[in-house]
Amino acid sequence: MTKHIWCFMVSEEESEKEAAKAQTTMRRCPNLVASGTAGKRVYSVYAVPEEREWWLRYPETVNKEIGWEKYRVQVFENPMFGAGFKLEALSAEKPPCGADCEKC
Repeated sequence: MTKHIWCFMVSEEESEKEAAKAQTTMRRCPNLVASGTAGKRVYSVYAVPEEREWWLRYPETVNKEIGWEKYRVQVFENPMFGAGFKLEALSAEKPPCGADCEKC
């Protein structure tokens, strides 16, 4: 079984409309576990195979490039789920949105 690295990510968008748009853009990402919005913020949980941990840490490099903290990322391991919760394994050679995450 593939080991996964997990992350809780918060992104600050310019408006509630932009937050909804950002959430919609990522909804088909095979690494997304859950997502929600509150005002201008998007809250998301992602799980990636261990060899792609760089993907979880990448948004923080964007902060340096744009000069403000748009993304806050907390990487964690060993998640625990409530009774009855089922997490189906997601796997894909490339994201269904067609993006090349390594080049994006």
